[in-house]
Amino acid sequence: MRLFGRSTIRATTLAATVFVAGPLSAAGAPAETSAADKPLPATVEAALILKEIAPEAPIYIRVFKEESELEIWKARPNGRYALVKTFPVCNWGGTLGPKQALGDKMSPEGFYAVTPGALKPDSKYHLAFNIGYPNALDRALGRTGDFIMVHGNCVSVGCFAMSDALIEEIYAFVRDALAAGEPSVPVHVFPFRMTAANMKRHADNVARDTWGPLKEAYDDFAESREPPRIGMCDKRYVVNPITPVGADPNAPCPALIGKRLAPLSPRMSEKLVKADPGLTAEGQKMKSAQSLSTFDYLASFLLSGPSPSASASNDPIGTRGDAALGAVRPLSSP
Repeated sequence: MRLFGRSTIRATTLAATVFVAGPLSAAGAPAETSAADKPLPATVEAALILKEIAPEAPIYIRVFKEESELEIWKARPNGRYALVKTFPVCNWGGTLGPKQALGDKMSPEGFYAVTPGALKPDSKYHLAFNIGYPNALDRALGRTGDFIMVHGNCVSVGCFAMSDALIEEIYAFVRDALAAGEPSVPVHVFPFRMTAANMKRHADNVARDTWGPLKEAYDDFAESREPPRIGMCDKRYVVNPITPVGADPNAPCPALIGKRLAPLSPRMSEKLVKADPGLTAEGQKMKSAQSLSTFDYLASFLLSGPSPSASASNDPIGTRGDAALGAVRPLSSP
């Protein structure tokens, strides 16, 4: 088994003893650790080592709105990714379909990334990190809004809200991956698990025309277990191109793009699935996308913005916007 330094030694000890003492203060009592500095749970660290996954390996995050689930995947030494843990999303905003406008209270769909500067350890909603909406394509398409976070406190007007206990764990995954040198953590947000059956079930959804690249990325990842590489050109996403495609959605696409993919054999894919830690977190899911209609989606951006009749007494979160949910404003802002 490969060893990966101090964190590996600690996790190996955890796996062997199923007990670890917390850090001690000078007086011998357990020292307080801030929420932003808490390590991953002992069970997770032990599972990583037992599955021969480096604790400092890069991560990949997938969010599924309809299922209200967030997945953490982590790179194996061979570059293929293992599903480490699935978390329930306590709450998210709006219904299925991409976010269109500031104030529409929708959670976005698309390809985003968390950078080191996007971590928010002092969020009003326990802990938070900004996923990077709007990205360059969103801006090119005229989509507005900002401050889309994954945070605690289970309240959302467009963010992905977790329980406080679960955001601590997710935050630790992101913090540790960035600290280990991952330039940015990809966060891919899907309307639902994009199986053939689910695509058929949602075939009449007004947002279906925006789902092509997401479906392609979902399928590519299932075949390769490598996070999809995303380019932008001609105001659209390009998934896993052979020809280099940059991140300028206003640039023309190459005449020939092609696809670069390294599929796994069915036998190897099955073997990797069995070797995944595959942990599942317990928690509340407050959102039901299935109860929301096409009208709700259309109204969310045709009539965007808080209702004039809303008041602080009956809408304590919604009328304040995502900036109230622990977001980081750019330094250039007044």
